[in-house]
Amino acid sequence: MSNKHPHCSAQDPLDQIRSLYTELALQPDKDFGWNKGKENARQLGYTDEWLAALPDVVWESAAAVGNPFAVGPIQPGETVVDLGCGAGADACVAALLVGPGGRVYGFDATPAMVVKAKSNASGAGLAQVEFREADMTRLDLADAVADVVISNGAINLALDKPKVFAEVFRILRSNGRLQIADMVRKHGEASACGGENSWADCVSGTMGVEEIKILLHEAGFEDIQLVEFTGYKTSSTTVGATFGARKP
Repeated sequence: MSNKHPHCSAQDPLDQIRSLYTELALQPDKDFGWNKGKENARQLGYTDEWLAALPDVVWESAAAVGNPFAVGPIQPGETVVDLGCGAGADACVAALLVGPGGRVYGFDATPAMVVKAKSNASGAGLAQVEFREADMTRLDLADAVADVVISNGAINLALDKPKVFAEVFRILRSNGRLQIADMVRKHGEASACGGENSWADCVSGTMGVEEIKILLHEAGFEDIQLVEFTGYKTSSTTVGATFGARKP
């Protein structure tokens, strides 16, 4: 895998993110320098059942860095929120798991991804999933509505991570679970990309494992755990990881 970062620049991080992920939505066959698509999902432990149940177009723009569903089971009838849902692959998997009696909400800051996610869910016949354009720090949901919040390679892109975790805590019910996959900085490594803002490539916005655990603790979560390193790479200094936590 390439460790080059063509999007390293002084460009505003949010503009950089929207630009790159618009490109990923519209040109999924392009080589972005990191793994994506159906085979990447398979390597990360997504089941053949999920891969077969959803049309190939659902997977083509999916840049999963880990498998949040491996952190813990999602039950029929539950409500799931997917932060940084992209083209909707994880939200569609969650919709399969919660069934017609459940509900899934996917949020993404890139309009082209939200459009594609809506099309993907419609094509897969999943009426129980809804997609909205939103910043992860301001979700149009009431307090305590979600049983599970998932995210995949997206929270590292947020500029204000404490606000993201506070918002997750707000929308979760008591005993609600956070199950995320994200890019983390390897132990002892400084931010990559020569100090420039390579946010969109999941490099400059990464934190260390202990930093993430501290932020989750400060947000009020319990049972915080690093589940595993996934082996996914976006640079020589970063690696994918999955985490679980619970709202008391």
